[in-house]
Amino acid sequence: MTEEQKVVYGTQGYLVVEGAFAPDELARVRAVFDRAAGDGGLGDLPNRDDVFVRLAEHPTVFPVVHRILGDDVQLRALQGMTIAPGGAGKGWHREVAGMLGVDHPASTVCVQVVFHLDDVAEDGACVSVVPGSHRFKPGLGFPEIARIEEMPHHVALRVKAGTAVVLHGNLWQARTRNRSETPQRFLAYAYVHCWMRQALPELSAHAVKVASSTHNLAQLFGLVISHRDARGYWGRKVEGYTPSTGLPERHFSGLKVVGKGVVPNR
Repeated sequence: MTEEQKVVYGTQGYLVVEGAFAPDELARVRAVFDRAAGDGGLGDLPNRDDVFVRLAEHPTVFPVVHRILGDDVQLRALQGMTIAPGGAGKGWHREVAGMLGVDHPASTVCVQVVFHLDDVAEDGACVSVVPGSHRFKPGLGFPEIARIEEMPHHVALRVKAGTAVVLHGNLWQARTRNRSETPQRFLAYAYVHCWMRQALPELSAHAVKVASSTHNLAQLFGLVISHRDARGYWGRKVEGYTPSTGLPERHFSGLKVVGKGVVPNR
């Protein structure tokens, strides 16, 4: 991440990565997406094509996700979505709303990546966000609105095909209704820490083979338990990237202080 991206993400809670897919890559992803959609497989993408497995470590987008979440990053879920002409999207929500016991405004426990496979027309379905809402206090009341578009201060992200939108899991977000005449196709990858529960479909033998082809893919799909560290999944780390403890920076007390009272967590 550039310093500018860090500031934008830290203050706004999202990043727009234009041109994440090159034209030939976009065409290939569209083709396998449509095949999966044709037989009802948008909820089973890792088993539908190797492309969906390898996209978990996309060379343009994953380094950003890694910098935000840290070395212990893992894939929680991935799915495809098509919003047909006239189809409803999804109302305002926070991806981590059901995760209790976490100070979400001060934490980063989930990052979502939404790949757009189609241009978003003026009246098309799109991701909408409330910038900065990932830092709102938990007790802040939800405004009385009847339509997604009535949310105060929201921004509709009308982007081009091939764009990736990176979202903080605590950000207020929505998917608008598709009022255009063309379907809108999305790929959504959600990342968490390796010690958190996954929500992936059971992988086929072939998918396991593909995901096990590299250390990082194996970690992302929950197939690695480190033999270098007796703490098992607590010690998992992706390889080949500048070490990261996430944004905001996480700090940990050493094991030697456990059970010895409260000490500054520097």
